[in-house]
Amino acid sequence: MSVRPLPSQKQASINSDTAFRVLVLNLNKPGFLEDIEDSLLSDGSFSVVCWPNYVLKAFATGLLAPQLNNKRYDSDDPAIETSKQNYRRFLTAMWDHYRKIVPTDAVISANFGYFAQREFGAALKALRTPFVVLHKENVKSPDRVKYWEPIYRTRGAFEGSKILVYNATERNLQISTGVASPEQVLVTGMPRLDRIHHWRRERARQRRGDRPPQLLFFSFWRKEKLTATERITDARTRIDAAEGKWAELSWTGLCEGTHKAIVELARQNPNARVVIKTKAHSRRVDDILDILKENGQGLPTNISIISGGDPFPLLMESDVVVGFNTTALLEALAAGKPVIVPQFAEADDTRMQPLVIDVGAGVERARSTDDLIRLANTYLRAPPAVPEEMSSAASQSLRYWVGNDDGKASQRVQELVRSEILASRRRQP
Repeated sequence: MSVRPLPSQKQASINSDTAFRVLVLNLNKPGFLEDIEDSLLSDGSFSVVCWPNYVLKAFATGLLAPQLNNKRYDSDDPAIETSKQNYRRFLTAMWDHYRKIVPTDAVISANFGYFAQREFGAALKALRTPFVVLHKENVKSPDRVKYWEPIYRTRGAFEGSKILVYNATERNLQISTGVASPEQVLVTGMPRLDRIHHWRRERARQRRGDRPPQLLFFSFWRKEKLTATERITDARTRIDAAEGKWAELSWTGLCEGTHKAIVELARQNPNARVVIKTKAHSRRVDDILDILKENGQGLPTNISIISGGDPFPLLMESDVVVGFNTTALLEALAAGKPVIVPQFAEADDTRMQPLVIDVGAGVERARSTDDLIRLANTYLRAPPAVPEEMSSAASQSLRYWVGNDDGKASQRVQELVRSEILASRRRQP
């Protein structure tokens, strides 16, 4: 195990009556680190201890039945239930010993459904330590909600204290599937969006400067937000069985067309910077690189490809953002950036609409590759100023999808975690 603070954050003294020490799990999850930094460590009241991701997984591998996983945890098999009980007893003894060495007020996780943590929540509850989930997988299209419904039902009830979510859609899903009670699931919004709201208001008062214009493209692959739906039955889709199963669905036309349009934009604007941001998944990156290389002419020198990492610095430096089915578009709206969403090929097929994250009227929709190039050229050749306040359409989208159009999600998370810790302290013998 390692004990360390998060980077570049002020910590409170552990001996202070107002200080709280929190154990954070799953810090490697994209976006979760930023949510923790912007919420728990933004006011100096919290100190953080981080465990490597393998700690609980190693314990679970040795004690839990191998049939259990993140998507299926509920069971009526006596042998499987016995393994859960044994694992819970071990974790209870382990935590009782650990907190005597490292006094800890609460444990924070990134998802309620991680199989290695399910019994940990119950063990913590028995020892009066709050187990709070700052749930990060919240933005789901309508058919993704349908996909997750039966999976949530196989995960069993949440044994911890509270689940903090971004939006009402996720809250309703967890309640309706029996994951948690209404009192356990609370909407706080996306904490990491607070810093973007703050940046937008500050940047609106500053001059843009003479830097070259920059386009940021959040790249996507042919199976974007489709791989997890491959097991869904045809009965749950709006696509007839005769037209193929979910495993055969893809955004191939949209993906290839959008990437080719981005390359063409770079060629037409040699003095502009074009940044292609990919997720840190080797299979997806390889797929995207194959598409980019298909033109056979090589990539323009003003294109940069960045894999993984926090998109915040890239957003701040960009004048226009392009993307599809990603929460990064909501972050771009919060930053006051013009957002272009490709809506042609498969994305224009009404049967595929339930798989699209519709970020609302605050974005511009490109109906073809030529339309995408035209719209992007408008902003690259005349970069707009950053507005101090967002449009009403952008505010509505942020409120619906990530529960944060006011820049106060971090405050809500802080208050709820602090409340759980103080209540736990009052219950201590």
